[in-house]
Amino acid sequence: MTDENQRLRDARSYDGAAEAYERINAPRYFDAPARALVGAVAPSKSARVLDVGCGTGAVSRAVRAAAGPDARLFAIDPSHDMLLAARRSGVAATVLGLLPNLPFADASFDVVLSAFVLTHVDDADVALADMARVLRPGGIIGLSAWAPGDDEFAAAWSEVVGRYVDTERMNHAGNVILPSDTRFSKPEGLVDALRAGGFADVRAHDADFTFALSIEEYVEGREVCASGRALQTLLSPGDWQRFRAEVRATLAPRFARGVTYTRRVFIATGRLPFR
Repeated sequence: MTDENQRLRDARSYDGAAEAYERINAPRYFDAPARALVGAVAPSKSARVLDVGCGTGAVSRAVRAAAGPDARLFAIDPSHDMLLAARRSGVAATVLGLLPNLPFADASFDVVLSAFVLTHVDDADVALADMARVLRPGGIIGLSAWAPGDDEFAAAWSEVVGRYVDTERMNHAGNVILPSDTRFSKPEGLVDALRAGGFADVRAHDADFTFALSIEEYVEGREVCASGRALQTLLSPGDWQRFRAEVRATLAPRFARGVTYTRRVFIATGRLPFR
C-alpha cells in the first residue's frame, strides 16, 4: 500500500492532463466558474492579482477580461505543462511554484484568487495562511470548490469503475489524490476556513452551472481529472485500456443525446484585516 500511495501522490501532477484540460475541461467546466469567482471579487483595473494554481489560465483570463490590461496579473502553478497551456491562451506572467511556499514577498498582492485548489493540498490551513501572507492588509481573497457530483452520468461512470476497483480502495485513492476534498465539498467548508484563517467580511457566493458535452468529451474529461488519474494509477495498463473501452460502450448507448447536467460551485471571499 505504501508504494501505491506514493504512485497516487505522484498522480496529483497535472502535467499529463494539460492537453485534455486545455481542449475539453477548461472551456466546458472551468471558464464559467472562473468568471463567477472573479465577479465575486471584482478586482480594480489597477489591482495586483495572483492566480494560485492557475492551471490552463481560466481565472487569469477572467481577470484580464474583467479588470482590463492595466491589472498586474501573475499566475502560478506546479505543472509546467499547465503553465505552457496558460501562456498559449495569453497569460503572460507565469511562475512555476507550489502552494504553500509561494515565491513572493509578504503583502505583494491586492487580490489572491484560487479556483478548485485547496482540495489538492495536504494542509489547507497552511496553504491558506501562505496566501494570506502574500496578500496586503485590506486585500481580498477569492476561493472556489466543487460541490459533490450526484447525477446519472457520474453514477454510470462509477458503475463501470466498480467492476475494476472496489469502493473502499477507490475511496482511499480519492483521499490520497484529493486530501482536502471532503472538507471543501461541504457548503460551509470554504467559509469556515476563511474565518478560521482570520479573514473578515467572509461571504459565500455559491452558484450552479450547467454543463453540456458529448459522451466522448465527458469520458475523456473524466479520465484526466483527479479521480480518473487515481483510477489509472490503480489499474494495470491493460485493465486501464479495457476500462476506457467499457465505459464508452456503457455510456454511449445509454446517453445517446450526450451529457447535460448541473453542478454547484462553492465560492467564498474574504478581506484580510488591517493589523
